[in-house]
Amino acid sequence: MASRVRLGNLREVRDHPLGMTEAGFRAESTQHDAFTRGRGPFPGDAGSVRSERELFVTAPDDEVLAVATITGVREYDDGLVVDGDLVVDHERVGTRLLIRTPAENVFSCADEESAWAGSVERARWVYVRALVEVATVKTASYDRRIAGADPAADPVVTLATADETMQVVPRYVMIHRSGKLRLGGPYADTADWDSHVEPWTDYGYVDCLRLDDVLDTSGDLDIDVLRPLTSRAAAAELLESLGWDKVIRRFVDDRTRLQ
Repeated sequence: MASRVRLGNLREVRDHPLGMTEAGFRAESTQHDAFTRGRGPFPGDAGSVRSERELFVTAPDDEVLAVATITGVREYDDGLVVDGDLVVDHERVGTRLLIRTPAENVFSCADEESAWAGSVERARWVYVRALVEVATVKTASYDRRIAGADPAADPVVTLATADETMQVVPRYVMIHRSGKLRLGGPYADTADWDSHVEPWTDYGYVDCLRLDDVLDTSGDLDIDVLRPLTSRAAAAELLESLGWDKVIRRFVDDRTRLQ
C-alpha cells in the first residue's frame, strides 16, 4: 500500500510549517521540490498515512513526480505533514498512478505496489531504465576521457580517443525476470560469469536490450545520439517508436509462462 497526494492549483501561502511561500503543482519541478510540496499540510487520516511505507506525489494528471519513504506524520492545524526520505529516481517517477484518484491536496491510500508489479507499464519501464543505464555508462566514459585529457593534446586526438573509449563494453543490458539489470559485453547470447561462459538464461535473465538493435546500427556509437537517451523521457520515446509489444515481448512472455 502507498499514500498518494495529487497536487492542485498553484497558490501563495503564509506561515507554512515547511517554510514554503507557495503550494500546489508547479511544472518542471525537481523531485525534491515536488516532495516538499507533497508533504502537506493536507487533510487525511494520520493512522492510515503512518501505516504506509511510501508517499507518491503526483501532478494533476496523476504523473508521479516524486516518491519518498515515510518516516513519520505530524498534525498541523486541521491537516497532516508527512516526514520522509526522498527516493531519488524511483522507478515510478515519470509513470502515472495505476489506481487513479480525483482528489487534490488530500492524502489517499491505494495498493499501487501490487497494481504496478503485474502491469504492462512496469514492463515498459524496466526497458526504459535499461536503455538509460547503458546510455549513461557510455556517455560517462566519454566525458571522463575528455575531462582527463591533457589540455596541450590535439583536440582531434582527444575526441577520437574519447570516442574509441565509448565503443567498448557495455553494449547491451541483460534483463532479469525480477526487473534487475546487468550490463553486458559484446556477446548477445552469452555472459561472462567469473571467467567461464554460461547462457544468461540459466540465471533468470529473460531478455537482452542491445544498443545495436535499438539504434539500428552495428558500427560505432555516436555520443550525440547516446546523450539524449540518458533522459527517461527520450529513452521511452525511442522505445515506443520501435513498438512496445515488440520491445517487451520476451519479458511479458516469461511472466505469463510463470503465472
